Amino acid sequence: MKHTGFRRIASSALAAALVLSMAPSAFADDSVKSEASAAAVDAANRENTYSAYLKRYADAERPNEEAICYGKDFKAAEGSDISCSVESVDGKDNVFKWASQTGQVDFTVNIPKTGLYFAEISYEALEGTTSDVQFALSIDGKSPYATAQRITMPKVWVNESGDEILKDSKGNDIRPKQKEEVMWQTKDIEDIDGLSNDPLAFYMEAGTHTITLSSEKAQFAIEYIKFYNHEKLPSYDPSAPQLSMATGKRITLEGELAKYKSSKTLFPTSDNTSYMTSSSNGSSPTKEKYNTIGGQGNWNKSTETVTWEFNVEAAGWYKIGIRARQDQMRGMYSNRRLYINGKVPYEEADQVKFYYDTEWTVTSPSFGDDPMYFYLESGKNTLTLEAIPGEIGEIMDEIDDIVYNTNSYYRQIRQITGPSPDEYNNYNIDKALPECISDFEKYSEQLIEAQKKIEELSGTGGTEAVTLRTMSIILDKCVDKPDRIPSMMSQIKDNITAVSAWVTQYRFQPLEVDMIELCTSDEDFTSTDSSFFKGLSYGFSKFIGSFFEDYNSLSDLDENSSDVMTAWITTGRDNAKVVTSLINNGYNVDAKTKVNVKLVVGGIVEATFSGKGPDLALFLGGDYPIQLAARDVLVDLSKMDGFDDVIKNFSKDATVLYQYNGGTYGIPLEQQFPMLFYRSDILEEYNIDPATDLATWDGLINVLPALQRNYMEVGLILAQMGSAGVTQISATTEAGNTFAMLLLQQGLNYYNEDQTKTNFDTNEAVSAFDKWTKFYTTYSFSQTYDAFTRFRMGDMPILINNYGFANQLATAAPEIKGCWNFQPVPGTIQKDGSINHAASSAGAGVVVFKKVPNVDDAWDFVKWFTSTETQTAYGQDIEAVLGTLGRYASANEEVLANLSWTTTEYNKLKEQLDSQVEIPVIPASYGVTRNLMNAFRQVVNDADNARDTLFWYNKDINDEIERKLEDLDMYEYDNK
Repeated sequence: MKHTGFRRIASSALAAALVLSMAPSAFADDSVKSEASAAAVDAANRENTYSAYLKRYADAERPNEEAICYGKDFKAAEGSDISCSVESVDGKDNVFKWASQTGQVDFTVNIPKTGLYFAEISYEALEGTTSDVQFALSIDGKSPYATAQRITMPKVWVNESGDEILKDSKGNDIRPKQKEEVMWQTKDIEDIDGLSNDPLAFYMEAGTHTITLSSEKAQFAIEYIKFYNHEKLPSYDPSAPQLSMATGKRITLEGELAKYKSSKTLFPTSDNTSYMTSSSNGSSPTKEKYNTIGGQGNWNKSTETVTWEFNVEAAGWYKIGIRARQDQMRGMYSNRRLYINGKVPYEEADQVKFYYDTEWTVTSPSFGDDPMYFYLESGKNTLTLEAIPGEIGEIMDEIDDIVYNTNSYYRQIRQITGPSPDEYNNYNIDKALPECISDFEKYSEQLIEAQKKIEELSGTGGTEAVTLRTMSIILDKCVDKPDRIPSMMSQIKDNITAVSAWVTQYRFQPLEVDMIELCTSDEDFTSTDSSFFKGLSYGFSKFIGSFFEDYNSLSDLDENSSDVMTAWITTGRDNAKVVTSLINNGYNVDAKTKVNVKLVVGGIVEATFSGKGPDLALFLGGDYPIQLAARDVLVDLSKMDGFDDVIKNFSKDATVLYQYNGGTYGIPLEQQFPMLFYRSDILEEYNIDPATDLATWDGLINVLPALQRNYMEVGLILAQMGSAGVTQISATTEAGNTFAMLLLQQGLNYYNEDQTKTNFDTNEAVSAFDKWTKFYTTYSFSQTYDAFTRFRMGDMPILINNYGFANQLATAAPEIKGCWNFQPVPGTIQKDGSINHAASSAGAGVVVFKKVPNVDDAWDFVKWFTSTETQTAYGQDIEAVLGTLGRYASANEEVLANLSWTTTEYNKLKEQLDSQVEIPVIPASYGVTRNLMNAFRQVVNDADNARDTLFWYNKDINDEIERKLEDLDMYEYDNK
């Protein structure tokens, strides 16, 4: 479809109307569904939730029967890409070993009686790159509900250092690395969304059924899958314990020394705010001590478990005291299920509540006002705490439904009113959507009821659930005066976002555990009552120590020594600690010249030219490497032995960002590149197939009428100018810049071969610039927007963003899990019919300064640090510390494959990575940024001619390049 280039349109509603007039065929009945049909799709999606499934079978019987299908009886689906076999695995014979991540297998099970069943799996997660096992389960070829499409079974993680926390040379604890412990587990399939205390249930008629497992993240062995129902837990009998069987016994379990964890993010954490915190290495007001587990809210997801192993000398009845702190959710409590030796001993232990408190408190599972006692046999025992949602899970499920349904109505109303409703137009929303008013009234009542339940559960009448009441008030106003709904659209949207964020926060179950005590009846738990004077002394010591502790230096090497190199790192402290640990344990042990790591914030250019700079810099990004190289302070690494071997694991153009004047002055570490993200649930409503319809820019333009008719948008990355005084990469060459993509996909880069002039005076550049600006004039794209919120709400179901956006969505938008995906950016069709998806990247690397004592030793370190082994260890360790949101954007292709991406996700990333074409950074990049953005603004905001404007500003760009080269004594004046 060809569009004529008309002037910028002020009203997006008018823009949509004009686009419609240009492409009436885009709205044929066979390609676009009506608003009523879109609502039906929303309803169908919601009916596919697990909560709706349970309501549908609420009266179904839960038979006291079981049915088992054995792994050895598997049948691989025809055409399935799967590596599997039946063999012995870790002591179990004739089990199914699924060695690949992908594939599909079938099992046959005979259900003896119709009803709802839980599913238990005996499995062993095989060692691999993923952090857990994920698969989809269907019954007789159909998925029972959406949650069954993303079943997650955990691996087992342990401290690499075992039962001790090691120390560095400065007396600080070293955070233990988390490593996989490959072992057999028997676990129920649980609700990964954290809304149900019980395992997932499956309704099946009596008879033979086919159970299909399909996966993109498998790699595990299966002994059996058992369908059954739980026996009712026994109630605690306070008269049962024979307290005289063991006396005078106390067993102390340090939180940080937990034996097994279900997630690699459950590493030991540090708390130095109180002198009372117990630690296996003793306490200190100035040294870092890893003395707890779950700090900073990293043990907060339902189904996550932590297990402590201990030895009991004398069998008997013991009470349990858990010194813990829940200071994350004000006015609410966290829940843990207590297991002894893998079983929940009593019904009362199925939910232990930890109420909000900023101080350490001892929580003991109790029966009334008295502690419960648990019988422990002599010898080895285990105690496990599992995060569960508790009663709040059901409430959150109800609110989730309200948020989803209200958002559905918001989108339908927006399709009628547009993004900027006319305040003088009634729109007759109550007639156009007659169910809307009655539903809003019902949702308001449900929100108030949910608020009351939450306040009853928390035991307070505070303001923690005030977000729900505010949303209720907005809905009440819509019900009372439907004609005001258009003018309240922004309030509806803001409150939907607020409630959604509130649900995300309060579905978490944070808890930090200091220690656990198991005591006989004659022993008391250690008191948590603090002493004023001890606290004062501790705080004073901490204050005095701050004057003598160098918190920037992460090791105690003498940086002035000739056999020590100083490396500056400008990332966060957590990243710096991981790097320091890797260097101290993996490089400094045998290195001739050791590396001292210092954490700094900016100032690297100033420090370098004042003679106080580092010998190496790690994760140095932006235009810093080139600005420093142009001033002859960096080592040209391309002249070092083995350079070609070092860069072979990077994409073909990855080093371009560090090349200048024929040399390479850095080795890439990070590389951010763009992907196209889309809401699959919304695009389905309009029969838009992302794989074909969004593969090219022309295809993207063709789907705009369908989206803009319903007032939805597409988001493109638009360079934002940096703050004054901040040196950064040229914004117009940032990852995913639209002009850069359009130009690169035509086979043309920014500069001529010797980088003395731009190529912006070519027909290709004018065409790219004109197409870029038309997205904001002809098609009225937004120049600034909140990508996360608008994608989450569905206002912007298609957008281009750096691929790390996937980690943000997975972490912070659980309510749309399974409703979005990503693929390579739109491309340009070439003469041979292929599609060029070229885009530019942003990155950070390691550089070596000429002042380094020994260049060869520095190069040895660079080779070690950029190796696949070291970078994989860093990527896995930093994800263990920061979670999915901190997943490493490695420039090394092998490392990227070793991180926790599924096979399908990695293949998409690899496809885009192979298409990347980098734009060189030059000393005058700031001039390119400023002038190109000025040209863009003048065309888009002032409606100037695109060709003339680009040519005009291109002259200024070339003049600035010439001036900068002259300043650096690099410009040839032969023609003058």
